[in-house]
Amino acid sequence: MQKSNKRRRFLTAMLAAVLACSVLAVGCGKADEKQQAESGGQAEQNDPLAQFPGLTLPYEADPDAVLAEYEGGKLTGEEFESFLRMLNFLQPGQGLAIQGADQEMLKTYVREYTGTKLLADRADQKMVDEAKKQAEETFDRFKQQYLTILNNEEAKFDKLLKNQKITRDSVVERMTTINASINYLRSQISDEELKQRYDQADKAAFTTASVRHILVSTENRSDEEALQLARDLAKRLKEGEDFAKLAKEHSDDPGSKDTGGLYEDANVNNWVPEFKQAALTLPIGEISDPVKTDYGYHVMKVEKRTVQSFDEAKEVLRETALQEKYGQFINDEVDKLVTKWNVPKVTTQG
Repeated sequence: MQKSNKRRRFLTAMLAAVLACSVLAVGCGKADEKQQAESGGQAEQNDPLAQFPGLTLPYEADPDAVLAEYEGGKLTGEEFESFLRMLNFLQPGQGLAIQGADQEMLKTYVREYTGTKLLADRADQKMVDEAKKQAEETFDRFKQQYLTILNNEEAKFDKLLKNQKITRDSVVERMTTINASINYLRSQISDEELKQRYDQADKAAFTTASVRHILVSTENRSDEEALQLARDLAKRLKEGEDFAKLAKEHSDDPGSKDTGGLYEDANVNNWVPEFKQAALTLPIGEISDPVKTDYGYHVMKVEKRTVQSFDEAKEVLRETALQEKYGQFINDEVDKLVTKWNVPKVTTQG
């Protein structure tokens, strides 16, 4: 019953995804099928390194070329290439997006990494030291994940680094810059600001609920047939039949059927609007009349509903504020600080 969530991914958001990702899943969940096909499925079985190809850049630029220049610093071709190769190392499959980048996307990569460098320059030494420590820990964690796939063979991991044209030092250096920028931005977000955000927010943003439901899908039924079956199930539940039993027997939702229809302690904002509204308003323990969504009809029972306190919601609020402040900086300040752009021309795509 989850809704889609399409948001622009600023660099900090992307890095949050990268750091939550595991190479054990070959690129956060289904490795990219196109990448697997291009690598050769049988070759991957014989040589696990084939799962992690090197990055083919979609442009050409001299390592000494200045891609962006600002007071007190610059972004060189060498550093930008190192940044892109780091992304491919930390998130297998990211290389496909980079290789297929059009001119606008390449410009976005250049602008956002330049903005990251500008923010990192504002970090104090304590923030930089912490950023480097975080980067080293990240590299070591990813190394262990790679080694698990590579049968714990250090020589193969060294070959992987060579194939990807990176080193431990280059990854740590780029990650230190990114972490320092994030550490600086976090330092600019006070608890007072977060409390104000919490007080002004719709409390639905901080609500979790445990909900049982039975979905009667309209995919293979007429709307009238689905509604009648949902009404019959609601009647049986109101007369005292076991919800979990009926859900296992009748629900068309594969995500909750085997748990007796239960979504436990879920963020209500992950659900489609009609389901979310019912989860927010149904009296606790009451069996609903059929609730219509794009999936069909739901018979629901809210077993528990909790609004997070400020202390419980604070870190989520901080991450949201971080994304907003990074986005505002990229949109409103970077072009004022950069005195020269020289984004390379895309030469290949796909």
